[in-house]
Amino acid sequence: MSLEPQSTATGQTRPATASPRVLIVEDELLVAWHLESLARVQHLDVCGLVPDGDGAIEQAVDLDVDLILMDIRLAGRMDGIEAARRIRDQRDTPIIFITAHGDPATRAKIEQVLPGTPVLAKPITAAILKEAIASVMKP
Repeated sequence: MSLEPQSTATGQTRPATASPRVLIVEDELLVAWHLESLARVQHLDVCGLVPDGDGAIEQAVDLDVDLILMDIRLAGRMDGIEAARRIRDQRDTPIIFITAHGDPATRAKIEQVLPGTPVLAKPITAAILKEAIASVMKP
């Protein structure tokens, strides 16, 4: 993360020392809470929990997030891969998929739509999440 003050979508400036803002997109509340606790251990500012793709797209912009932890199977009609594609059409936010559905066909679809995006298998640990975050966040 840059040490320069950052402008938000609303035109406000966040201090250079602010923790990276993360949006968690997960439709199972207990899993979302677990991810939230893991993110906080990594000194991330969890600014939103949303259960569906439409909410993810809206909140990614409205909350000016620095990172998205995205499940693949979500509530609603849109899956996490499509939501991530639409978010990336609007902004270059790093995304990490966290899923129980990491089969080869799903991974191939992710690689086709969002090449190089990390895919972590549930359940995840703090160490695995830390490594994935380091791989996608700009220093």
